[in-house]
Amino acid sequence: MAPIITGLDRSRNVRVWSLALLAGLLFIGCDKVPLLAPPESTITVTSSSKVVQANGKTEIRAIVLESSGTAVQNGTTVLFTTTLGAVAPTEARTTNGVATSEFVANGESGTAVVKAISGGAVSDDLSLTVGAAAAGRVVVTASPNQISSGGSSTITAKVTDTSGNSLIGVSVAFSTDNGSLSGSSATTSANGEAQVTLTTTRDATVTATVGAAGESGAPSGTAKVTVGALPEIAIAVSATPVEGAPVTFTITVTETTATERFQSLVVDFGDGATSDTLSGGTQSVAHIYGSSGTFTVVVTGTSASGATKRVTTVVSVAEVLPVSVVITRLPADPTINMNIPVTFSAAAVGATPTTCSWTFGDGSSFKGGCTVTHAYSTAGTRTVNVTLATTTGATGKGQMQVVINP
Repeated sequence: MAPIITGLDRSRNVRVWSLALLAGLLFIGCDKVPLLAPPESTITVTSSSKVVQANGKTEIRAIVLESSGTAVQNGTTVLFTTTLGAVAPTEARTTNGVATSEFVANGESGTAVVKAISGGAVSDDLSLTVGAAAAGRVVVTASPNQISSGGSSTITAKVTDTSGNSLIGVSVAFSTDNGSLSGSSATTSANGEAQVTLTTTRDATVTATVGAAGESGAPSGTAKVTVGALPEIAIAVSATPVEGAPVTFTITVTETTATERFQSLVVDFGDGATSDTLSGGTQSVAHIYGSSGTFTVVVTGTSASGATKRVTTVVSVAEVLPVSVVITRLPADPTINMNIPVTFSAAAVGATPTTCSWTFGDGSSFKGGCTVTHAYSTAGTRTVNVTLATTTGATGKGQMQVVINP
């Protein structure tokens, strides 16, 4: 009498035949028929990690046991499949009942379902969370978290899995209720951080969401940036700047409507030089320009929260023109007389002298005042020269010939 085959038996047989056929097709052209797991064998699939970076990888192990619980014969062929990314190699052979492959992510995020098949044995599903799907937490920070109106803040979203490990290559969507962002999305770097820049004139809350903004169940976080009212800054220049001469800048800080105070001020003089860090109140600072020209002076005030305000003024530094120098002497007809030296005086036309450097024509010289006495020991014609410096930084030269009588 022929055996009775139930519907359940038929379903099981079809499944086994289908898998066997698939395995057979995969090895068409091989030198020999592959060794497959015997009937009633079981396959258990494990991985070294169930969380995989968007472009990462993890080892896959298939443990194949016969119905008796012993390892299948060495060299038994196991086929690996996945619904996301890839497995490499797709088929492997067992050693002591274990076949090894590797799951390789391809940049996509989601859940990868990995199976192992050998003969009629099929493993249960192994689920791997890949990329953004593995995100468990998003921590959003703003630096600085308080800015002046129209200022900028760097927004950083740190993405980690449920174990606190940083996730790399994950797309993060950014949105704000005020102001503007440098981009609507960014990808996490090697340290799991994605960044954009916020610019705003009003208090703003920035939201960072793993994956697409508004995606249901996607982890997200927020950071708030407040806009503080900073003091007003004004710059005044003491006089028209002249090259080589000091000029004083007076910085006035007005805190009438301010909600913050400046902790420090720094002056950029526009010629490559900057001041030391100054206190945050009204004060003066001097500077000397080494050349003439037009320079933009920038004063930057910084509050304790890191908020900044900048004001500028343009100064034109005048070129120093040489001054005319006049030399006079007493007596008018000097003689060789050590007891009656010659008195020379140098004066600048339209300027106030500060120092003079003299040469008297007989090998002697003097540097200091602009009125000086000198005695000659020999007769003859001598040329007297003077270089005069003024309070404006200008200089001039004068010359006089003097005849020394016997």
